[in-house]
Amino acid sequence: MGADLFEVVPSDPYTSDDLNWTNNDSRVSREHNDEGLRAVALENTDVDGWDDYDTVFIGYPIWWGIAAWPMSSFVAANDFSGKNVVPFCTSLSSGIGQSGELLAELADAGTWLDGQRFSRGSSEADIASWVNGLNL
Repeated sequence: MGADLFEVVPSDPYTSDDLNWTNNDSRVSREHNDEGLRAVALENTDVDGWDDYDTVFIGYPIWWGIAAWPMSSFVAANDFSGKNVVPFCTSLSSGIGQSGELLAELADAGTWLDGQRFSRGSSEADIASWVNGLNL
């Protein structure tokens, strides 16, 4: 798309061990089991020129059927008023579920479009076809 990029980076980055969802003692497992641990501090939430954007794509991995919790911290910190927001996600096996709707509820602003899930096997052509079909 040739779009500007902003990376959501947790202040305390996740390691491979942290992301091992099959280990009940891993960071993501503990956060999953205790919603109070999901308020993930981010390095930065201020996007240069944020007010000038009318369309924002938000990409994230799916964790237990919802957007990875660092995305909730990003969404909560920004004003999506007047923006078209397009959620998209990656997942090995889960669908997009209600992840986009949950982020939209958290944002409480903007026009949130239906999202799209991409699997590991998605090609650049698949993604381009989806983007072009949005007619943005």
